[in-house]
Amino acid sequence: MIGAIQDGRMSSDAIAARAESISFASLQLDAGDRRGLVVMGAQAGDTTLWPTGNQGLVALYRDGLQATAGLAQDLLDTGYHPATGDPAPAGYVPWQEAEPGAFQLSRSWQTPNGGVARQRARGQLSCGVPELREMPLTRLALQRCEQQLTWEDGRVTSATLWRDAETLRLWAVAETPWPDGPRIEWEVARPWW
Repeated sequence: MIGAIQDGRMSSDAIAARAESISFASLQLDAGDRRGLVVMGAQAGDTTLWPTGNQGLVALYRDGLQATAGLAQDLLDTGYHPATGDPAPAGYVPWQEAEPGAFQLSRSWQTPNGGVARQRARGQLSCGVPELREMPLTRLALQRCEQQLTWEDGRVTSATLWRDAETLRLWAVAETPWPDGPRIEWEVARPWW
């Protein structure tokens, strides 16, 4: 089904077979209670929307996690900024820098009691040499990038991003988007570009 999440208990082989049978852009997603294959519902410029069923949604901006809806706790917004504090150039995201390094990030999220929290973080992103990685429908040479975010309150979160060294597009991400937040993982099954 377009936009609906499939059974979260599916094996990697079953997810790959399902992605192969669907000719639409898709992601293998694990966002806690939302797991399985999701199909892109819409694209507007650099933003893609991925319905997860039960009024859930994951939004990616330039391939990175931007916001969620319908999860136990939702990410409300994300903004990336150069480490200098200067205004961000249009479309700035750190993983699309040829030599990523320091950056700043601001995020808002829903707290367990229904409130809203907002913090800034100092980020550091470093990428290694390309290595082969199995994806649901292919095997690619991708750079493994490690990201660390140090938040205003001193807590630290981390993420692993897998990017194409030439196009700088993300193919997979596993991250904790804010302190004490959920672990959200996704990887491209069928690309949209």
